[in-house]
Amino acid sequence: FCSIIFALMSKYKIFLLIVFVAALVWSGINPPIGQSDWLLENSPLFVSVIVLVAFAQYFKLSDFSYTLIVLYLMFPLVASHYGVAGVPFGETLGHWIGSTRNMYDRLTHFLFGFLGFYPIQEFTMYINKKEGALNYYIPLGTLLAFSATYEIFEWAAAMTVNPILATSFLGSQGDVFDTQKDMAVVVVGALCAMVIVFLFQKYRKNTGLISS
Repeated sequence: FCSIIFALMSKYKIFLLIVFVAALVWSGINPPIGQSDWLLENSPLFVSVIVLVAFAQYFKLSDFSYTLIVLYLMFPLVASHYGVAGVPFGETLGHWIGSTRNMYDRLTHFLFGFLGFYPIQEFTMYINKKEGALNYYIPLGTLLAFSATYEIFEWAAAMTVNPILATSFLGSQGDVFDTQKDMAVVVVGALCAMVIVFLFQKYRKNTGLISS
């Protein structure tokens, strides 16, 4: 199976896969949060990567899209090592914006929307093959749907494990509106990416770099 996958992948995609695997191995080496929490944190990631690799031969995204995807995956891997509320940079980020909360999880959700928008739009355009507003609305709605699905998974998983592990996994840090805020920053990130992608694609079209 692995030989078939590697045969279907370009050298650059193999490089990205190696980068991801290296980061995954690092995150699993003596994680401060413990192996059980590390495994729980990464379970959605494992499923996502398997799906991406399995369907790469059917839906070919650009190297840029795969770069954005792998770049995003680095952030939850860091969180899976330290714990959602234990990433050192999260404390620094919270200090910068005047909050005592570890803001790394907010950053990760924002980047999910920001970095995930273009790959999903590219996939949408691969299927739709037409220009129009749907190529912007569908990625936005898809990201929000993925975000809601993850929050439901997070809740369901936390209900089935011991309370200490559940608290660490949820990472709400006492915020009763944590779920809503996480989903909101995904939308904000996606909207930021939407504006950038729209302006860039409009510029390329106006300058004749792509056909109308």
